[in-house]
Amino acid sequence: MSEHTPTPWEVRGGLVVTGPRGGLVARCDSDAVPPTTARRNAAFIVRAANSHDALVAALRAVEWRGGFESCPSCAIVRPEDSHHLPDCPLDKALRAAEPD
Repeated sequence: MSEHTPTPWEVRGGLVVTGPRGGLVARCDSDAVPPTTARRNAAFIVRAANSHDALVAALRAVEWRGGFESCPSCAIVRPEDSHHLPDCPLDKALRAAEPD
């Protein structure tokens, strides 16, 4: 598996995603989508990339038994139970990655 470009990523000019040294990561301008959608896509890409390490670490901390079964930080039994405690690393990472 290849490594992704180091973070933090940021959006420049609303449509260009750059890495920490200003290098181009992605261009989101396209004739196929309206400019507002392209700007939202760029923002989502940045948010997802910048949340990647925290999400992976949180998921590795979760104890999986035959699929979603428990969160050791919160004692979640089923995925439909959303009773994460405020300091749960998985919940924090998921909230950080969610779009506004």
